[in-house]
Amino acid sequence: MLEEMEKSMLRAAVFVDLQNVQEVFEKQWSEVRYDKLRDYIKSKHNVIKFVAFIPYKADDEKRQRLIDAISLMGYRVICKQAKERPDGSVKANMDMEIALEIHSMVDSIDEVILVSGDSDFCPLVDFLSRRGKRIKVIGPGRGPTSLELIRTADDFENIDEIESVIIRLQSDVI
Repeated sequence: MLEEMEKSMLRAAVFVDLQNVQEVFEKQWSEVRYDKLRDYIKSKHNVIKFVAFIPYKADDEKRQRLIDAISLMGYRVICKQAKERPDGSVKANMDMEIALEIHSMVDSIDEVILVSGDSDFCPLVDFLSRRGKRIKVIGPGRGPTSLELIRTADDFENIDEIESVIIRLQSDVI
């Protein structure tokens, strides 16, 4: 009981690496309910800010609708246009933006809740831990979340196991 009271007193901020999470679940024919994720986290933590990082392509109307929907859910949305490379691949990484946003808030929060499975965040998690911050990672389970990131964080929660957050869609493939 005391531990729950102490956790509720921690000022937390949530940082969602949307591209990382979306890629995992789109490959699994699933949809992420970011409103349900927000509600779940708010029920367990004293969250002062939700921030979602969303890369987009200029002609992607579906992503534009997602950006609008997430902003209406109470997330601060930070967007960046994805870069198309000469070989046709797309670079849509926002790791630096996430790190800078967290760093800018480090003196205002006690706990960082990082929604991602990307091992690139291990040095950031180490830095935050040395600053006395509690770090929780919420990420896709069963492989997509880096074991290094799980080991580096104070706590890990499998997003697949949070009720109503992941919705399995029907595949058109037979």
